[in-house]
Amino acid sequence: MNTKTQRKFVRFNAPLYLKISFPNKEESFSAIAKDISLGGAKLVLDLSHKVEREDVLSVFLLLPEKTLNIPGKVVWVKDYIDRKEAGLSFLNFPEIYKEDIYNYIFKYHREEITKKWWQM
Repeated sequence: MNTKTQRKFVRFNAPLYLKISFPNKEESFSAIAKDISLGGAKLVLDLSHKVEREDVLSVFLLLPEKTLNIPGKVVWVKDYIDRKEAGLSFLNFPEIYKEDIYNYIFKYHREEITKKWWQM
């Protein structure tokens, strides 16, 4: 992976609870998005979850006011001693969710908006 690649969207360090499932399977599990953008998220998972690169997932972002359902594709996975992290690229991100994501970040992680503004 080219480390000099520019991200298409600003990534915010705004932890968010998720529920994840595999299409056509009954298995589901909880995870945390360590950071999020309109293009994807970095997931923190329990080591027991069998998530692999290229998996397509049904992701439910559990915002305080509502739940957003966004499909995603796993683009990388890294195992640590105590957890697993995975990069998720959102697929078919609905336009109407943009305001919900920004409102969540503004309301609960306002310092991230300020920090990113001054980095531009």
